[in-house]
Amino acid sequence: MNSYSKIGLEQKKILKGKKIYSKGEKAFFAYYIHAGKVNIYSPGGLLLGQIGEGEIFGERGPSLDESRSVTAEAATNVILYPISEQTLKEKISKADPVIRAILRSLLLRLNDINTKSEEFWRSLNVMASLTEEKK
Repeated sequence: MNSYSKIGLEQKKILKGKKIYSKGEKAFFAYYIHAGKVNIYSPGGLLLGQIGEGEIFGERGPSLDESRSVTAEAATNVILYPISEQTLKEKISKADPVIRAILRSLLLRLNDINTKSEEFWRSLNVMASLTEEKK
């Protein structure tokens, strides 16, 4: 038994290429990556980033009571520990008010950056297609 099992976290194994969650789904959990890597995609399919062992993802939705804004997919076989919405909110509520404000600000900025990245990507694709037509 590892230290995560002792505090009630159940291990979840996901095979490479499988979706962990999709944009628009209700967010019940954040996830701690014990092993492996996870790709995060924008609604239009732009790879926004890859995260790995020791990192947490999926915290924005449950923290802000919003649905998923991105899609998460296993880049490799991955072992995750789901962190429930209740646990996440309890930990946030016990944090110093300044830390709570910083966290909320960062979560809102993350969503904004993801949206702007996809808009930029779409603009580049339009410009590239126009350039190709001129040749």
